[in-house]
Amino acid sequence: MDAYTFREIYDMDTLQKLIESLSAALQVGISIRSPEGERYTDDSDYCRLCREIKKSSIGNALCEESDLALCACESPSPCIRLCRSAGLTDAGIRLMVEDVHAATILVGQVLLKENVLSEEEYRQKARSLQIDEEEYLRQIRQIPQKTRAEFESILNAITLMAEQLSMLGRKNLYLKSIINALENQEIMHQKEKEFLEKLAETDSMTGLYNHRKFDEIFSQYASRTDMKICLISADANYLKLMNDVFGHDSGDLMLKNIARIMASLAKKEWLAARCGGDEFRIILPNTSLMTAQDYCRHVTRLCGEDRSLAFPLSVALGAAEWNSGTETLFECFTRADQEMYRNKAVLKQEQHIPDLMMERLYNRQILNRAMVELETKITYDFALYLGFSKEHAYETSMASHYQDIGMAKLPDYFVVRGQSKTEEEKLQIQAHTTNGYQIARQFEELYKIADIIQCSHENWDGNSYPKGLKGGQIPVEARILRITNNYAYWTLPTSSGTNHTKEEARQRLTRFSGVMYDPELVCKFIKFIDLQDY
Repeated sequence: MDAYTFREIYDMDTLQKLIESLSAALQVGISIRSPEGERYTDDSDYCRLCREIKKSSIGNALCEESDLALCACESPSPCIRLCRSAGLTDAGIRLMVEDVHAATILVGQVLLKENVLSEEEYRQKARSLQIDEEEYLRQIRQIPQKTRAEFESILNAITLMAEQLSMLGRKNLYLKSIINALENQEIMHQKEKEFLEKLAETDSMTGLYNHRKFDEIFSQYASRTDMKICLISADANYLKLMNDVFGHDSGDLMLKNIARIMASLAKKEWLAARCGGDEFRIILPNTSLMTAQDYCRHVTRLCGEDRSLAFPLSVALGAAEWNSGTETLFECFTRADQEMYRNKAVLKQEQHIPDLMMERLYNRQILNRAMVELETKITYDFALYLGFSKEHAYETSMASHYQDIGMAKLPDYFVVRGQSKTEEEKLQIQAHTTNGYQIARQFEELYKIADIIQCSHENWDGNSYPKGLKGGQIPVEARILRITNNYAYWTLPTSSGTNHTKEEARQRLTRFSGVMYDPELVCKFIKFIDLQDY
């Protein structure tokens, strides 16, 4: 019963007709209300007196109080009481549905012979109700008098009807529960169907359409020579780097963020799909090439502004407008794909990811820009001093510049200096050389220096990381970096470490010569700094 209201269980129009027929046949007033007094049916006023009394505010209030008291009555047998307004007799019969008091059938406007008053008493009641005394007397005399036995017979008949209505209510509830279960099952099946249909045509990771859905819609548009269509080919850059260095979770997040940006800027009628690992395609019906190109620019800009990962999102896009008179839709896509690859080459030149990663490390204060620049310059000059060619010296200085790029994998909350480290945090820091090696191998311009970066923190005595290389096993470029890195850190005035004089730095280099540093290179470096203003 709690799941449904009284009006949902019964046909209210039929109940209204029923009580009106019973009222006329039994010569009593009948209505159905909630236990709280809410009207479920209109009042079937049998006698005119009650209608007149209700025109009086006093009479109407007293009548309502009497009705509410009967509505709330919880007696299993009919409650019989005198109405406080007209002095007529009323009764309330409970209508139960599944042991719940669902409604009360009010039966009244009955003048019992035993309750007939004198003319003066009726006049007093009329005056108390502030209604015309003569009219009151005239209406009271028109009401047929009934014996209590006659009234109880009427109540018995209506009680039997209430029992039948209770049984009908139980059956209706049962039927409604079955209908509701079937409807819920149908809704569930429909939702499952919609889910499976969506699953079959969407990419589970990004929420965009998948390759199958794209091919289906692409085939449909291939014959639409009557409309303007543009196609966009897009390719996410550096997914392999993100997966290999930062993990597949970061790679997945990269694709999700690119897809989110593409979807947020796409119009509702466009179809954006992920058609492979890092490949995206968009069909733009009724769209000009200018609009498609503008969309590409917006996507590129928002991706470049994203700072959720170790470096900004990068996606190359190419757009083409279909000339249905001279080419197929597939040939149009080929042109969009070619444009995408041209833009990819330009984007990689403009968006130098290693430098963007370094910028993020500077901003996070993981690295000190001034120290990196100083070390890079010292390394280049020292390499030339050692007799390296300019090209070789430049490569060595590049290794010096990017030797700590692997720090980009450290969590955002990580602070390199100023706090004591747990063993796990120390291992995270030490892993930066291997991470830097993996990063460098992803870029053509850094590929040659990947090994130097990996060995840049090895000690001459073999007591360091990542491989524990010793002496001549360590590339000479990495041995140089071991010296120039520490010297720059010690002597840079703005370094977060303790600032040392050149003489103090020379003494430290000498002290750890043969332990951390190549002894021969230490001797040459001391002579070098004596000649240079470092």
